Amino acid sequence: MRDRGFIVALCLFLLMGLCSTALAATPPEERYKNFYADGWFGTYALREFDKIAPAPGVNWFVDDAQDWLSRAQREGWVVKYKPAEAMNGSIILGYHDGLVWVGVAREVTDKGLIFETVMGGDGKPARYWIKFTDIAATIHFQGCILPIRAPGAKQVSPMADYKNIRGSTGSAWPALEFDKIAPKPGFNWQGPEIKWSEDAAEKGWIIGNKPSLIKKGGLLVLFNRTTKRTMVAFVRDVFDSTIVFDFVDVPYSRVITARLTTEQLMDVNALGGFVFDSVILPERKKR
Repeated sequence: MRDRGFIVALCLFLLMGLCSTALAATPPEERYKNFYADGWFGTYALREFDKIAPAPGVNWFVDDAQDWLSRAQREGWVVKYKPAEAMNGSIILGYHDGLVWVGVAREVTDKGLIFETVMGGDGKPARYWIKFTDIAATIHFQGCILPIRAPGAKQVSPMADYKNIRGSTGSAWPALEFDKIAPKPGFNWQGPEIKWSEDAAEKGWIIGNKPSLIKKGGLLVLFNRTTKRTMVAFVRDVFDSTIVFDFVDVPYSRVITARLTTEQLMDVNALGGFVFDSVILPERKKR
């Protein structure tokens, strides 16, 4: 995490207007499980999560917090992307200006969320109450890891081959996730990724040619006009005009969860030059 400039922290100005109460706590250990806590305060949330979660507890051993949502999901934990879906003990993640912060949910009401996070070097957590209506503008909620194991979850490498797709392309993992939701026969087309939507349409799948048509469970086809490269992502969730999707970062063999608006999907500066091309919906055409 530190190597890529993502520091787990919570800036004081982000929390202006929130009600807080300081809590007594023992300073965090220098290391918890496989996570470094040197100058980094996610350790408190990890330890609190493990007090509630079933075995094996925290097992997504990656320091970069921006990878936690996708990695925890791969390791068998239930991940949600709406703050109202959090529960007591959930690890919550927010993002602002290149800073990732981590907290732990203490209570979820019909109007808001009570959570704790560590802000100072003394390791003392503070408790905050925030309304759901204020979350987008303050803590920039990215998602939460629930202390619940997903039924029958199995770990799958994002670089593994799947059906006729080589894992090294980064497209096999999204196709695998698509098949978990899509009706039979699931992924059943071939060819280069830039033609996936065209080929899928010929195989009876519904295609969306506008960002507003994106649905949960779909395969998002993105194209970089400068490099002429195509990237495929899996749509994890859709709410309001926000799209939450996962894609494989091939050089680092990891899955990254991104969160963009439909407008940002058309902006060449939002995702390294990649913009929306089309979406393959997990729905079959009616005969």
